[in-house]
Amino acid sequence: MRRDVLVLLIILAGLVSAALVGGSMWAERRASKLVKPTDQARVGEVVLTDPRTETGIPVRIWRPDQLPPAPHPAVEWSGPDHGLPLVIYVPSWGGRRSENDVMLSTIAGAGFIVVAMDDISHDRPDPATNAADEMVRLAPFSMQTTQDYTSFPITSERRTRLGYDKLQRVLDALRAGQASELLEGVDFSRIAVVGYSFGGAVAARAIAVDGRFAAGVDLDGWVIHTPAAAGLQRPFLAVYAALQPSGSIWSHRPNYETRIGWEDFGCLLGLARSSGSKVFIIDGARHSDFSDQLYAEDRWRHWRPWAPKRLAPERIHAIIDTLLLRFLVGHLIQHGSTPRADFAEVRSVTEIEGLSPTRPRLGVGSAN
Repeated sequence: MRRDVLVLLIILAGLVSAALVGGSMWAERRASKLVKPTDQARVGEVVLTDPRTETGIPVRIWRPDQLPPAPHPAVEWSGPDHGLPLVIYVPSWGGRRSENDVMLSTIAGAGFIVVAMDDISHDRPDPATNAADEMVRLAPFSMQTTQDYTSFPITSERRTRLGYDKLQRVLDALRAGQASELLEGVDFSRIAVVGYSFGGAVAARAIAVDGRFAAGVDLDGWVIHTPAAAGLQRPFLAVYAALQPSGSIWSHRPNYETRIGWEDFGCLLGLARSSGSKVFIIDGARHSDFSDQLYAEDRWRHWRPWAPKRLAPERIHAIIDTLLLRFLVGHLIQHGSTPRADFAEVRSVTEIEGLSPTRPRLGVGSAN
């Protein structure tokens, strides 16, 4: 009898827990569906003409719906006095210009013109491109095997070079006067590049080698195996998801993405110290949280009782927008307004330096 009561209590406790978790996740999902691009910005689709190849480059352009733009709670800003700064967005590996509409509309609504392009994998083949570059351009991202890991330096160099080449062509077309209606009032002396994932690596490359860009933003991408790793002379912001535990890095079945991530962490730490770059980690965030997948994916499918709790979409939205807008406004509009770790979930890279793994001696947990 006593055993039956105990079993019943365990079952009831399980049902109550499931109801609480399910109700919380349902409410979160319902709230996420209400998140959409801000009505403080308007958008248009334009096909630019590549000045080098005469082929079309589809882009999506966001601009403020009103001038002066409505005030944004994340920044203190009195409005532009010399036109609107330009932000060019580079998407993820295989991504589209529409992958981050919520964030880009928020940037535009705060007083910027934002131009978003597609990933290079969606472009038409260029007869002048060599076979090795074309293979890297079209290949899906993979970090599953030892070969993927060992070839990553070459892959990164080739693909970020191709991504940067497209970024230059987009900027050249814009400066040539194309899409003039949507670009009305643009100030080409104040340009930033923002990228997510692979796009973040392209942004890092661009800010390292191209003086036309006044500032760069890397949203959970990488700087390792790009020219940025050697140091930067211009303002750079990197915002990353929580790093995965490093325990399996040097195991006999290593997680190569985790290994690359921690190697990149070392580069970011160096940039924060030597170049004054702003580098932040968001605890409770995942890679997909830096795009509109944040509002569309079925997060409940990935829920596990033992997994770390993820931040609510609205919280991540507020954190990223605040860090990003403070940085862009501080370097393109009002100098001096810089991003700060005002959120409990946000830590600077220098705060977590002690978590960085070191390679063990050979024969002690080594993969070799």
